[in-house]
Amino acid sequence: MSFIRKNKFIIIAIGVFLILVILAFQIVTMFFPKEGTALYGDRLDGIENVELTKTKLTKIEDALKENEIVKKASVSVQGKIVEVIITVQDDTSVDSAKELNTTVLNSLEEDEKKFYDIQIFVKKDTDATDFPIIGYKHHARDNFSWTKNRGAE
Repeated sequence: MSFIRKNKFIIIAIGVFLILVILAFQIVTMFFPKEGTALYGDRLDGIENVELTKTKLTKIEDALKENEIVKKASVSVQGKIVEVIITVQDDTSVDSAKELNTTVLNSLEEDEKKFYDIQIFVKKDTDATDFPIIGYKHHARDNFSWTKNRGAE
């Protein structure tokens, strides 16, 4: 008991300091509530059930390269988006380039199509006025939506 009487000011100072630390923590969490959460939030919940492996992405690339109008193809996954970049031959029309989406869709399973958004970027090595074109398919939709015809005036 004599220890408490001798050091009562130090004990009070430590108690006040602890209370201030707890209050400061509460204030910080009130102003920054999402600090420390995942970058994508809960949008990626369940991705482990339909995860696209490196071999699956390579299979999509190989299926695209089998088409004679495709020069190069690369496929990557960023979160929930499958990003496909295709370089086509210089004499390729916009309509035939848009048909490459069926190759991508045929390479994916149904559950993968229902989970991932797909973005296709089709370009040429030359400066064509009608290219590049971009197609996007939301996971809840069945069809791609494409950029407008750039060559039309």
